Amino acid sequence: MWVRSATKADLDAVRDMLALTWHATYDDVYGVEKVKAITDRYHSLDALKKQLAKPYSEFIIADDGADIMGMAYASQKDHKLSILNQLYVHPEHQKKGVGSLLLAEMESAFPGVYALQLEVIESNQKALSFYESRGFERTNSRIENWGEPNSGISVVVLEKSLTGFELAP
Repeated sequence: MWVRSATKADLDAVRDMLALTWHATYDDVYGVEKVKAITDRYHSLDALKKQLAKPYSEFIIADDGADIMGMAYASQKDHKLSILNQLYVHPEHQKKGVGSLLLAEMESAFPGVYALQLEVIESNQKALSFYESRGFERTNSRIENWGEPNSGISVVVLEKSLTGFELAP
């Protein structure tokens, strides 16, 4: 398995992996139609192309030379904070170290920032456990309707100090 920067040629496969992962994770919670609407909006080719082109961001994938096993996307908010917007692992490759490799890359992708922040859908206990076991702590922030008004999707905000990655004074 390799972790590398994503390219335009990867985006179709990334989109398919994201849709599959979201359906596997959230269909039973939010229903197929709501998950489809979310993936169509946030994981469309246009959305992924914008992420790939955004300055001060990192878009990476883990693959085995044939299939995309996972992806992560983060951007630098300011000189102190980076935001992990996405980290998803194909359901068949979960619990095999893919997410840990992607996360480790993102933690070192923005030298000089002090913290990495992310949002996790509150009902996704597997994701919450994953991040908390890797040093992320819940902040006092919570979003009741993530994505759009009355979405019914609650997210919690987690943050991890990145001490050790600061630039020398």
